[in-house]
Amino acid sequence: MKKLVFSIQVFIVTLLAVQLTSCEGFPGPEPISEQYARPEEVIVPGVPVVKGDGKSIYQPASSSDFRYAAAMIANSNGTMSAWFSTPGGTTGSLPAATSLNGSGDGGGPYPMHSNGNSGAIKYTFNQSFYGWIVDCPGWSTNTACFHWELYQWNDNYISTVSGTPIAQYDHMNYADNSSLEINTNNSGYADETGNVKFPAGTYLLYMERISGTPGCWGAGIGENMTVWHNGTELSGTQAFRTKVQYVSPADVGYSAQIRYYTASSVTNDLTWSEDDIVAVAPTDKKADSYYAKDPAVVKIGDYYYMVYTGSTTVVETTDNELFVARSATPDGENWEKWNGTGWGGDPAAIVSANLTAEETFFGVGEASLIVKDGQIYLYYTYNDQAIDVYDIHLATANASDSNWPAALSDKGKVIDRNKFAANSVSGCDVKYVEELNCFQAIHGVNVNEVNTYLAIWQSTDGITGWEQIGIVTDNTRVRLKYPRVVGNDQGHVTSAVHLLTYQYGISRSSWRTWMSSYQYAE
Repeated sequence: MKKLVFSIQVFIVTLLAVQLTSCEGFPGPEPISEQYARPEEVIVPGVPVVKGDGKSIYQPASSSDFRYAAAMIANSNGTMSAWFSTPGGTTGSLPAATSLNGSGDGGGPYPMHSNGNSGAIKYTFNQSFYGWIVDCPGWSTNTACFHWELYQWNDNYISTVSGTPIAQYDHMNYADNSSLEINTNNSGYADETGNVKFPAGTYLLYMERISGTPGCWGAGIGENMTVWHNGTELSGTQAFRTKVQYVSPADVGYSAQIRYYTASSVTNDLTWSEDDIVAVAPTDKKADSYYAKDPAVVKIGDYYYMVYTGSTTVVETTDNELFVARSATPDGENWEKWNGTGWGGDPAAIVSANLTAEETFFGVGEASLIVKDGQIYLYYTYNDQAIDVYDIHLATANASDSNWPAALSDKGKVIDRNKFAANSVSGCDVKYVEELNCFQAIHGVNVNEVNTYLAIWQSTDGITGWEQIGIVTDNTRVRLKYPRVVGNDQGHVTSAVHLLTYQYGISRSSWRTWMSSYQYAE
């Protein structure tokens, strides 16, 4: 691969050109630099080779009707069933937090693990607020632990911290340079009081070291603000870098729900149905309250089963769990959610992560479902504390058991993606490929960049021996994410249908859906 050397000006202009054209066409014949170069393809027998017949099968008309991360089933009658993650609720996401700081760098960083172990911020809020945020280094150890307490101000610093906090939360083993938050949800304040926000007034946020190397970044002091480091009030413009989230998740509704569509054919010349059927949406104030997305669907006996990602945290990259619902028909609008012991009622997670730091780590999500030889194979992305390592785990169950979510057997990590720790990756889509007699997984790498590519994995029994066997770049769009292989209602790829679909584009609000055919290399 050639490395081209340009001036800074030419580099910037060319990079912008690639970014602007990547939504409409393939990247140019040469990368801008090695940094943006796609790797050479690695094609061995069994690797899907993408053909050049790709087409856009969905383009959002506005920022409020995007679709992504679909489960697609090729039906025996020549039609296609699809369940897409789609926008939900009202606006569906929280706006950016509001800085409370003034001008100046504020000094710092301020360690709270040497010569003292605490910090505090006093601030007067003129409106109710959901959460108070502080930017915190951890000195790259990922073992820093903070205990936070929120007090209503009582005359002076000593009398305030001698009182009883109205909310408290422990940030355990947080990642270096995290934006840590205490809010009405994670502190339990909303559950105890019934209020989704803290009322307007003057507050003191007290932060104390539990262990490790916690601290706060510096920024200029804001109006109505006083800051203490290790019990001593800071002078001049010195302060901690802090923000407030005025908007509660209850104000914006939920961010994603799963809609059902049908297509007239199992090709990339398909036409989507115009019906707008919400199959599965979050249940208000329950375990999946802020989104339902990333569906995986199979049919077992008389029911279609959908495993999806949900959470009680509005930030979609943290605190995820897996849920499952069932319906007697694919277009059913009354999917019954698993409640922990049976079907219907309040949802209960079927797979959770043991998170050492909530609102920091991904948890579990991005499921794939396969039924083979009377067994259910449930694959999912897992991340409980290892930063940027999103491995694939597996659980199995007997498909003849109608209450199979209660009997899942944890097989642990089956695909080790540690080699991609420095890359942005999507979850794996796993299918059983009948003509190859093996399980195969596919995921995107560098999914937000122009050097995106697909990684292909394979295993004979779906449990052991998973190995990355190929890299696919030809005839694929840049910035592709959520690659999915179209299968049948058992999660199998048959010789009759070889279709790959994914989203591509710079921002979710404008993601298009692309579909190409492929053939397996011999």
